[in-house]
Amino acid sequence: MLLMPRLREALAAVRAGDTLVVTKLDRLARSLPNARDIIEDLTKREVKLSLGGSIHDPTDPVGRLLFNVLAMVAEFESGLIRARTREGMQVAKAKGRLRGKKPKLSTSQEAHLVLPV
Repeated sequence: MLLMPRLREALAAVRAGDTLVVTKLDRLARSLPNARDIIEDLTKREVKLSLGGSIHDPTDPVGRLLFNVLAMVAEFESGLIRARTREGMQVAKAKGRLRGKKPKLSTSQEAHLVLPV
């Protein structure tokens, strides 16, 4: 499971009886399987999850259902964002506006630094 460094540190720091506070589910996981793995790990370690201000209880069937629905919605939103970004980049490229990052050095500055071979 690929985790961002700070999330990995937070997950490593929590102990039994602690509550991990997450503002939004997309800050916790990028996909439904990833979210399930994290919540399974937290449940085994007896760590509670506060998601958007409410405590999630993965041992309760309704809590598990709500978590899975929220995780599916977060994964869906993430997919929409990726699709819109790709579409926007294609439109910009077709219009000649997508050129990449601007060079830090001008051509004359670069020529001054690079010796002819």
